[in-house]
Amino acid sequence: MRHGHDQSDDGSSEHQRDVDVDVVVVGGGPVGVATALLLARRGFAVRVLERSTEVYDLPRAIGMDDEIQRVFQDAGLAEGLRAITTPMAGAEFVRPDGERIVGVELPVDADWPLGHHPTVAYYQPMFEQFLRDAALANGVELWLGQDAGAVRQDPGAVEVTSTGHDGSVTSHRARWLVAADGAASPIRKQLGIPFVDQGFDQDWLVLDVELTRDVPTLPRCVQQICDPARPVTFVTGHADYRRWEFQLLAGEIREDMVEPARVWELIAPWLTPDDATLIRAVVYRFHATVAERMRDRRIFLAGDSAHQMPPFLGQGLCSGIRDAANLAWKLDLVADGRAAEALLDTYATERLPHAADTVAHAVDTGRLIDHLSHSSAATGLRAGYGGGRKPPQLTRGLLAGGHPFVGRQLPQPSIDGVPLDDLLGPGYAVLVGSAEPAEAIDDRLGPFGRVVVVPDGLLGDLLVDGGALVVRPDRYVAAVARDVDELDELLARVLPPTV
Repeated sequence: MRHGHDQSDDGSSEHQRDVDVDVVVVGGGPVGVATALLLARRGFAVRVLERSTEVYDLPRAIGMDDEIQRVFQDAGLAEGLRAITTPMAGAEFVRPDGERIVGVELPVDADWPLGHHPTVAYYQPMFEQFLRDAALANGVELWLGQDAGAVRQDPGAVEVTSTGHDGSVTSHRARWLVAADGAASPIRKQLGIPFVDQGFDQDWLVLDVELTRDVPTLPRCVQQICDPARPVTFVTGHADYRRWEFQLLAGEIREDMVEPARVWELIAPWLTPDDATLIRAVVYRFHATVAERMRDRRIFLAGDSAHQMPPFLGQGLCSGIRDAANLAWKLDLVADGRAAEALLDTYATERLPHAADTVAHAVDTGRLIDHLSHSSAATGLRAGYGGGRKPPQLTRGLLAGGHPFVGRQLPQPSIDGVPLDDLLGPGYAVLVGSAEPAEAIDDRLGPFGRVVVVPDGLLGDLLVDGGALVVRPDRYVAAVARDVDELDELLARVLPPTV
């Protein structure tokens, strides 16, 4: 287990109390297991408590953006992930006759800014097994068939009980607990943390199929079909998997909509039962909610326990992995005694506004689908694919300066065939264009990271002559300095607080 200097809640500093593991994660879905994996790779002893004994065998989440692929690259999983994902060819809003209103192409062979294709599709059961295998290989304890119960905290640890399917009761004591236990999150409810409703609730029928033969007439990219009779979403999944989402109309009954005859009637314009096997048909109520807070002393909310959004941008699971990536490096620094416990306050400070902005973006996209479905004019495209609205960025926390790239992901070109991230290391990095000031800057970084010299022009105008970029462990740009003097002032604001 990690041995560091731990500052307790009463303000005193004390060595690690008696605990079973460093971190307990409640919830063994992809967000919970990804959190455990990222922590284990940083040397933490992690235990995951999961109610189910097997990976959930039906698809739910389906898409992953380039930032999340980058997280898994840093976890050493890039090659394995490529084997179980399929790049998406693009996305578009279309009329019922297929006429494009607005859209974007995503060619596979392009040099994308973050070093990965902007969006890839996966089949969730396959992806979850992949994550579990990686977590086990990195020493994570997976306790399956465990129902998590009451939690309590004291100044030195957090404790949660779990009941096994055989009736046995176990107490698990850890320095921290991550609640990745889903939208209904019993732990969030125990803590009395309410959801703030963003005012978007719609019922949609979600259908997943696996093609049994090639159907050349199917769209090759994701479509938001703006049909006044019924808005529809079509998603190209991994390999031969495809998805349709149909908005329920007034008076339609959930149970009737999932009947096989009704399902095949709805997808008849695209497929027949001879073309595919129906995997699932389920009606979901799409919500837009964000937790009022994401931390209670030694407990952190992550994933659906902290935020839920309609799926129009494919950002639900992605937002949960961002939670994991943000929290892992901060716990790492606190556990080692390199940073004060106050660093953990920035988890919610940074993630809550970002998650809320992502939820709002998804809601705007859903409302845009409704708007375009009932309008002949292609107006209001601010939130549409290619419509000019940039993805949400970090706006608070360990950031400094007014440069427009602060709070955004650092581009990831390659240097002599090596992806930039592979040269940055797991901590902070200061990127400079010359070796001359590197030693002095390295002294200023102390225990938090390293200086990396990059070739002139590699990052375009982002790194000016004589300047420097401060990059956080989660690859967000923390500051952009014009010279070494400005760098000193910015580093004081973006490096973690020390004990």
